[in-house]
Amino acid sequence: MSEQSQQQADINAATTAITGLQATVSGVAADLQAAAANIQAEIAALKQANPAVDTTALNAAVAGLSAPITALQSADTAVDALETPATPAPATPPAGS
Repeated sequence: MSEQSQQQADINAATTAITGLQATVSGVAADLQAAAANIQAEIAALKQANPAVDTTALNAAVAGLSAPITALQSADTAVDALETPATPAPATPPAGS
């Protein structure tokens, strides 16, 4: 395999790894966001069924998920940007050509 072919193989492998990472991060962020919404709905249902129950601590715990979810979404966006490869620089001709 030529050096250029090996470099392209390395680039292809890195691109594949980045694409996989982006899909994983995106999936985790979406799952956490859905879980937080479900928990908030359950807290609201609990509060409606039992108005005397103090759900302040539960609400605060769910609100604490917001920052990590936002961070994951930002990471997802950053990794997604890595998937678009830059245009490769033209090959430099050997000296004396």
